[in-house]
Amino acid sequence: MKVIDRPSPNFDARTRPIDLIVLHYTGMQDAETALARLTDPAPVAGKYPGPWQSAEVEPDAPLGRVSAHYVVAEDGTVYRLVAEEHRAWHAGASSWDGEGDVNHRAIGIEIVNGGHDFGLPNFPEAQIEALIVLLREIMARWSLTRARVVGHSDVAPERKLDPGEKFPWKKLADSGVSIWPHPSGLDLPDDEYVAHAQQQLAVFGYNVQASGFIDAATRAALMAFQRRFRPHQIDGVLDEETRKLLAGVT
Repeated sequence: MKVIDRPSPNFDARTRPIDLIVLHYTGMQDAETALARLTDPAPVAGKYPGPWQSAEVEPDAPLGRVSAHYVVAEDGTVYRLVAEEHRAWHAGASSWDGEGDVNHRAIGIEIVNGGHDFGLPNFPEAQIEALIVLLREIMARWSLTRARVVGHSDVAPERKLDPGEKFPWKKLADSGVSIWPHPSGLDLPDDEYVAHAQQQLAVFGYNVQASGFIDAATRAALMAFQRRFRPHQIDGVLDEETRKLLAGVT
């Protein structure tokens, strides 16, 4: 694994011990554009045009400063932007395990990929192999289990889709750096399935309350769960397959 230092000034102090790793895709045209954005101390709209912003925005309109701890390029090169001991700015408004501000306790890894705005390309094998090595090192360094590796769409399911349905979570699980469900049967009265699923989603980490009906937060969490574990059908419906996957992962 080749590591290149590309320091970003966009960080501050942590207030919590590290207990989570959040995976993102960059969602930009190429690696250099993403690295520039993640290390820019004063970003403006005109420097980063793309489908994520209105064509009417003024070129000198300021953008939020962002960063991540690492960026993994398509060829497997790893860029180190922020020291793990510091808080990088990658997750935004987010929650996991009932706690907000995920940045305070997470290491953020950006994976170079155009994302949904650019056709959601496949992730090259060299890139994923490098990511697996990086994850193993981070997990060993901070004594993290495979369950502590999540996606941006997990911690912010109502806002984010990354790393996306083409991301090879199963390969990560087979390599020991993520989890994968073992579908399990569930026998409940029909009127209890929703509340039970909400409890399972919350135990897994999603910010969902047991209301007994499919509200917006529950549907977003179900879609994030399906995007990760059943990417061929992402509809937010609590069907039998989704119920079995939920029962097999919590």
